[in-house]
Amino acid sequence: MRAPDTNVADHGLQINEYNVLKSISSFNKLKLIRKPEVLALTCMSKSTLHLKLNNGLFTPSISIGDRAVAFIEHEVLAVITAQIQGKSKDEIRLLVKTLTDQRQCLTLGEKL
Repeated sequence: MRAPDTNVADHGLQINEYNVLKSISSFNKLKLIRKPEVLALTCMSKSTLHLKLNNGLFTPSISIGDRAVAFIEHEVLAVITAQIQGKSKDEIRLLVKTLTDQRQCLTLGEKL
């Protein structure tokens, strides 16, 4: 049976990017989503997404094959949350850098 998706809005807490990261299970931190889902979640066009990627305002994708990439879902949700909160571009850049640096520390943390 599949676990229900985590909806950040359902937590009823004052949401900030750090609470989002803490509230997502280790398993969900490893969930990958493809570009069409990212575009749907962010309501951005492909060109806007690429501009944000080039300007350090969105977490970069990871390679999942020779010609395929995906995004890490919890990172996308954290950036969306920061945008909703009205964070400045510099604050979002810092968040993106922090999220990208944290990739080295991701572990499953629990046995499946």
